[in-house]
Parts: sequence; C-alpha cells; structure tokens
Amino acid sequence: MTDVAAKPKRKTERVPVVSVLMPAYNAEPYIARAIDSILEQTLADIELIVGDDQSTDGTWDLIQTYATKDKRVHGFRNEENRGQYATTNRAAAMARAPLLAGMDADDVSLPTRLEKQVELLEARPEIAVLGSYVSHANDSEEILSLSPTGPTTVAEFEELRRRGEPTLVFGGTAMYRRELFEKVGGFDGSLRTAGDLEFCDRMADHGAIIAMPEPLLLYRIYSSSNVMLRFREGRRTHRYLEARRRARLGGVPLPSREEFVTTEANSPWWHKLRIWMEDASQYNYRQAGLAYAQGDTLRTAIRLLAAALTGPIHVAKRVWDQRLSPQARRTRRISLQ
Repeated sequence: MTDVAAKPKRKTERVPVVSVLMPAYNAEPYIARAIDSILEQTLADIELIVGDDQSTDGTWDLIQTYATKDKRVHGFRNEENRGQYATTNRAAAMARAPLLAGMDADDVSLPTRLEKQVELLEARPEIAVLGSYVSHANDSEEILSLSPTGPTTVAEFEELRRRGEPTLVFGGTAMYRRELFEKVGGFDGSLRTAGDLEFCDRMADHGAIIAMPEPLLLYRIYSSSNVMLRFREGRRTHRYLEARRRARLGGVPLPSREEFVTTEANSPWWHKLRIWMEDASQYNYRQAGLAYAQGDTLRTAIRLLAAALTGPIHVAKRVWDQRLSPQARRTRRISLQ
C-alpha cells in the first residue's frame, strides 16, 4: 500500500522517541495551533514531519517558518496534490523514531497525549494501534461533546473482530510502531477518505486496536473538513471493509473494491433503502453537530430530527455517548473550569 518518495538524507542526529506525521492541505487557519500543540507536549523528545499537499493558501509558508524556528520540525511539499494518506506515507518515509503518531493539521493535541501513549504502547506489545477518545470542539476550542471511538480493552477489540466489524481509532490520535507500519505497507495512498479505518483493519491482523478512554485531542468541527466533504465516499469504504472482513472470517475470496461497488449497485431495492437510511441518519447527525458548533440552534434541531427519523437507535446512542453519559458531562464540565 505504501506510496512514498525516496527517503531524503538527513543529518545524523539523536533518534527521537516519536515521529509525529502531519499531512496538511489548505490548513492556514488552524495549522499553527496544531503544530504548537505538538511542540508543547510534555514529551519533548520528538520530531514533527509536516507534509504540505500542494496547498493554495499560506500553509507552506507557515510550515517553513516553524521549521526555521524549531529544529524538531521538518517540512516537505508534494509536487502535486496526492491526498492525506499518500502524504502521510511520505512523511513516514522520512521518520527516524521507532514510534509513529498521527496528527491532523486542524486539531489540537492535549499536552500529555504523546507521553501517555508512549508509556502505554511500550508496556503493551499486543497493541498494534493505540489511540484515544477525542473531544469535539468548535473554532474557539470550546468543547461540545465527547467522542468515545474505539475499543478500550483487548476483549472488546476481539469481540468486534469476531462479529466481523472493522475496528478503528481516530487517525489524529493514532500511535503505532514504525516496524509494523512498514510491514503492512502503510496507508492505502489511493484513498481520499476513510483511510484510517482501512489502515486499522489491516493492522488489526497483527495486534489489538485500542483507544485510551480519555480525550487527548480536540477534534475540530467545521464544514470544509475532509470528513464532511467526502462523507458518502467514506461510508462506502466503511461498508466495503465490513464486507472484506466478513469474507475473511468466512474463508472466501476477498472482494475487490470494484466488485463490491458493482454488487452493491445491483442489490435489491430494500437493501439500497437501508443503506440510504443509514447514510442519511449519519449525515444529518454530523450536520447537526456542525450547526451546533456554529451556534445555530434551529438548524441543529432540524438536522437532529431528520437524523432521528431515519436512524432513531443510532441517534439515541450517539447523543448518550457524546452528550449525556457521565463521562461526556464530566469532560465538558472540566473544560469549563
């Protein structure tokens, strides 16, 4: 899966504990805050490799400025726009640390994130990918809700795998060993969305995918994020990975993506209706979250109602997990102190 450029020559330096990989595209409004949140970590023995994917704004200028000011920052610019996963692969090819960590250019890592993850990952060799919960935040970094994404125990991970469900953690919180990353071939550089899910699905064949049950990242909600712009493409990739996992468990040949798309297109109308309703519920729920982040109460209510009409169980579970559960309420309360 690896799609990287030749590894550039770097001066011989002390090997850092973690190499943080940050792909960036038109991230000028947010990238300075994202970079600062990595450079201000309690674990200082790191390097940050930032790849500009042919941005058309001031992203590359900011990357160069940081690389000049702090020797831990290294930047490169793609010759053409290649997508965040191909860009991450290229950053990984430059990395020197035995541990790699993901970081999106529009999010904020909490100060202890890397230190806590390194300590746990080094103590737990059975973990293939270690992430954490995240807090949804608006442009002012006000915490809106909790996202408890990912299994928190090996037993929970194994149960999800037994049921044929792909497991993942938020890509911007992921940490993994470089040796295993290279063994599986890195990210699928042909994907433009849901690459974190596809990567975790392959990594899960070599160890557990685990999320630390505390929010160590502020995940910024805004309309032009990749998740929002490529929502339906991401949902199709998710369904494809579920089909691939079921085939693997059943001992039958794995479908190609093209075969899966053809099969889905030729499926009965009731199957297509179920897919439409699931996608509509998740899309409207995300739009409700975006409206809430923007302080638009009316649009929040309309979108939430639309989501509930097409997927009431999904919405009820998400509202409980993200807003009403004791941990979600505690997370918001702490953020206000």
